[in-house]
Amino acid sequence: MMSKLKPSLLAAGVLLAVSGLAAKYAVSGDAFSTMQMPSMKVLRAATPYQDNNGQVPPRGVYSGPLFKLSHDWPTSPLPPIGKAPWQEAIGNGPITVENASAYAAALKAAVADNAKQLIMRHDQWDAAKAGWYNEPWVGSLREAISGTYPAGTFGPSIFPGTGLRATFNTHVLTYYDKRAAYSLRDFWGESSMKPALKTEKAQFQEGAIIVKAALFASADPKVKADWWDAMAGAAAWSLYLPVGSQSKPQVWPGYVAQFDIIVKDSQSSPATGWVFMTLVYDKDAPGDVWDKMVPLGVQWGNDPQATSPDMPLKENWNNPKAPLYSTQTLGWGGRLTGPNDGGRNDIAVDGKVIRNAPNSSCMSCHSTAEWSTTSNRMNSFLLPSFATKAAPYFQLCNDQGKPDPNGTVICSPAPGSKEWMKWFQNRPGTEAMDPDSFAVDFDEVFSFKSLKLWWAAVGPAEQVAPMLMRTPAQGPRFNQYTGAPLPKAEDEAR
Repeated sequence: MMSKLKPSLLAAGVLLAVSGLAAKYAVSGDAFSTMQMPSMKVLRAATPYQDNNGQVPPRGVYSGPLFKLSHDWPTSPLPPIGKAPWQEAIGNGPITVENASAYAAALKAAVADNAKQLIMRHDQWDAAKAGWYNEPWVGSLREAISGTYPAGTFGPSIFPGTGLRATFNTHVLTYYDKRAAYSLRDFWGESSMKPALKTEKAQFQEGAIIVKAALFASADPKVKADWWDAMAGAAAWSLYLPVGSQSKPQVWPGYVAQFDIIVKDSQSSPATGWVFMTLVYDKDAPGDVWDKMVPLGVQWGNDPQATSPDMPLKENWNNPKAPLYSTQTLGWGGRLTGPNDGGRNDIAVDGKVIRNAPNSSCMSCHSTAEWSTTSNRMNSFLLPSFATKAAPYFQLCNDQGKPDPNGTVICSPAPGSKEWMKWFQNRPGTEAMDPDSFAVDFDEVFSFKSLKLWWAAVGPAEQVAPMLMRTPAQGPRFNQYTGAPLPKAEDEAR
């Protein structure tokens, strides 16, 4: 889910200081209506390998290539990777705060050939030829041109002093390399209709790499391009999506602002088995667009010993030269989260609402990756919260900090408490967060997207719509990436 600015629960004060700017650019109307999502009827008719949501641009509107799902996954595991370049860069020992920057450089270089083509020449990108693959069951969410699906919504109040002049939506696209893609086949099988719902089938090979591009697109139909100084010169992909309150999709640019790389590396990271790295676009960095994708940070554990924001982190390195906007969204205690990741949210603690509170990190979120075959969902939410038996399966609070099923604030344990620290433990990918669940090795796409959409299609017809989807006659109430409740427009303007 990153800044050298010291994260604190006093971050709400920053929002108050820029309230005039936020009010000027706040979303008009109810933020819940900004992105319409598929109905249960659509989800019931979905197929595992569909390329898009069915909304395809007419040839008179767009004549370029369309996204094609890459799902011809390897049928057998690859040979052991041996000593990987990123491991050799740190002397084949454990990753530390001191050597993490060398690890980051080597990991970025390892994916550079394909990632550069993907980001900078996206209209010529052939994932199948490059040996990169996609997950199943997400087609009902994908726009047709680039294959991205919606993630979060953010406004100028989150990024003060960066020249942001519009509220924007984020859209993501994930790829698995050959080692990682073999695990997709091992878990999902040939048809993806009957996944092997067990921990051992959901584990990735050592050396497996998964990448995710995050694109930022203006949510204002009157402001198509050049709405953020920080994105000057960034790679722009064409997306096909509705903008603002419009229901009809249109060809719209999205800037590649973030690129995540995660690698299964139990040698460097024995406590969790994974290393997470986030690259962000820095317009002031030298070189081409790929060179300008600089590390925001690296994380390889949840630092369970750091129970307050002022305690040093031993399993997290943040780049002190990262651009300002990317540092404004770091998670709890400075843990790694990117500007796409929703690592800060409105929470209520003991009846007090705290705006834009850092309450997550890349690894704390991904460590919740699990699935229960009893409840047919994740039993713990991605962010610190109190579980409930009814959708959305975590407790919501209102603006007064009181429990309210229609609220837009997460009722949260106190930061640093035992209940809060459940989300900041080091567990291997074979260990689920909750009983009556199996672990899916830190892959949140499995648990929060693919399995949820698979069950919507194959499970009982009368089931409740997945939490990330709309209910009848309603826009989505929740961030598509983290599941956090979306703020109303008046909250955006605070």
